[in-house]
Amino acid sequence: MSADAPPAAKRGRTEEPAATANLPAAVRALEFYCGVGGLHYSLQRARPDGDARVVGAFDINPNACDVYEHNFGTRPIANSLYAVPAARLDKFNSNLWLMSPPCQPFTRQGSQRDKADARAESFLRLLDLLPSLKNKPSHLLVENVVGFETSETRETMLETLCANGFEFREFILSPRMFGVPYSRPRYFCVAKTKGLKWADGKDEEKNADADATGPVGPGRPPVRRSPPRSCLSHPKHWVPRGHEDDLERADPTEATVPRPRREDGQTAAQAAAVAKARHELSSGGDPLGVSPGSVTATYGVASLRGFLEPGSDDVDSSSLWSEHAVPIAELRKAKLSVDAVLPNDRKCNCFTKSYGKFTKGTGSFLAEKRFDFKAWDGELEPEVRGDVAKENEKEKTHPPRVRYFSPREVANIHSFPATFAFPERITTAQRFALLGNSLSVACVAPLLEYLLNDSEEA
Repeated sequence: MSADAPPAAKRGRTEEPAATANLPAAVRALEFYCGVGGLHYSLQRARPDGDARVVGAFDINPNACDVYEHNFGTRPIANSLYAVPAARLDKFNSNLWLMSPPCQPFTRQGSQRDKADARAESFLRLLDLLPSLKNKPSHLLVENVVGFETSETRETMLETLCANGFEFREFILSPRMFGVPYSRPRYFCVAKTKGLKWADGKDEEKNADADATGPVGPGRPPVRRSPPRSCLSHPKHWVPRGHEDDLERADPTEATVPRPRREDGQTAAQAAAVAKARHELSSGGDPLGVSPGSVTATYGVASLRGFLEPGSDDVDSSSLWSEHAVPIAELRKAKLSVDAVLPNDRKCNCFTKSYGKFTKGTGSFLAEKRFDFKAWDGELEPEVRGDVAKENEKEKTHPPRVRYFSPREVANIHSFPATFAFPERITTAQRFALLGNSLSVACVAPLLEYLLNDSEEA
């Protein structure tokens, strides 16, 4: 399904000694908030010829560091980014920064404290350090949740990029745009030093929104809601072998509706309803702020079957169905919000870090057959309860067997390579949590290929 990982590097911390710090490399990347290595895998896919390498990685989660070391042979630096001095970052001599800062300050379900949230401090600190660096990066990528694009932190980021000689492009993308049946829309910003060309530079000039306002002034590019111009944007790179012809055209249902900043006293649901209404009106020709070309008409999506572990169809004998079964009690509690999908379905919902721990709103489940959980009364057939059935007792319905996706299947849906693995000591709950905090390689790799392509096409 994806390229093999390169040979493991020398074990130890990812901070390079002075003797090797100046070795030539086309791309020398620093990973901030590296997690289990989704950014690293994305860079490998974007530059498979080996002219790119990660020269340093940072993360404070010990479990994530263990997984990263297990797969890449080097252990991330576990220092707080809030305290890392500019001189230390200069020593890496990196020209690419990869950043996936904490999303909690910007999530719709959270308190949305934005810059006032302590978890945003380290990212703001990195932005503060940019002017003082002797070896500034020439390219940057930032990933975060939808909602970041209307935050004060994003405005500060754009101000800092412009003040330090960068040009940027912003995207909201979901894996379904790349053929993967996974609903996980995310915000991305890619930036490079002014003077370096973009593969779609001429197109961007045509699509610039002359009415846009903000810290970078009128004419800044709109947030795009379609894949970047990259060879890796084609679904053939992300659909497992043997399933390339299993693409079905689908209408976009996510990552296509611009979300304005919430008004005072406005709930997330109210803001979403307003945004949806604006989108529907604009589609009918009423210019309410949705830029032309910002919405993808259709895209091809594969079914989930190719991303599942072998034996998933054999409900009776596969250990997956017993090992990862969802308890009936949990289905009862969350029956109004259970998202049960089948192998032939072409969409599953975003897996969060609480998947496997809680049932409601943490991700989709795999069912043996179609079932309407919302219409289920929560009761079981008498024989299932162990009761003696009475002839006149009303027949009760019984839901089908339902299981969690396995950690390996979640990794597949995140487009991690087959070589990705967890150390044995990492529990199933920890694996779900780490993957829930990770990112989609199918979204990031095309962006990196697009970002690192400094040649404008005709």
